[in-house]
Amino acid sequence: MLSTLKPIATKNLQPIARLFKNVNPNYITLMGMIFPILFFICILYKLYIPALFVFIFNSVDMLDGMVARSHNKVTPFGGFLDSTIDRFSDYVVLIAFSFGALVPWIIVAPLVLLTYLISYIRSRTELAAQGKLVADVGIIERTERLFFVFIALLLYVMFPSLRFVNLNIISLTFIILILLSAVTVFQRIYFAYKRL
Repeated sequence: MLSTLKPIATKNLQPIARLFKNVNPNYITLMGMIFPILFFICILYKLYIPALFVFIFNSVDMLDGMVARSHNKVTPFGGFLDSTIDRFSDYVVLIAFSFGALVPWIIVAPLVLLTYLISYIRSRTELAAQGKLVADVGIIERTERLFFVFIALLLYVMFPSLRFVNLNIISLTFIILILLSAVTVFQRIYFAYKRL
């Protein structure tokens, strides 16, 4: 889905990537931990508009890989570190909504689990295939999930009293993400079953 737009985003961010040509991409990856933490703090203190801006800057996540590829600094450890920080970021962003009393834990917890399963199943499938498969199948990936979370928060800022079956727009979005993520988990398991 939105992942197909990545080449366009990459092209537009190239001038920024050039500014970091002398920086170790791993340092950029580690800097990416700052924005989820700031987002968490903003949500905790109900600073929703600053949270939206911080969320946009979370796209620094793409920058490390671009710098590494553009300047011949790609390493296996860099890929490992990037993936690890992504998991940290996903967790901090999602639980922020529970700690900030915007979404009940009973909704956040399954989404966190499915988010990790989607990533784990891909990683485990590709490892089992010894690099001969790319298991990025499924209806929703990280890019789409983050996009929907951002839109949900934006809509909540615009219409805070909007409710559907006594759920705010963010809770409703999380439920939709749970359903889409469950489908993706099934799709990736089925893919592994058919291809391994």
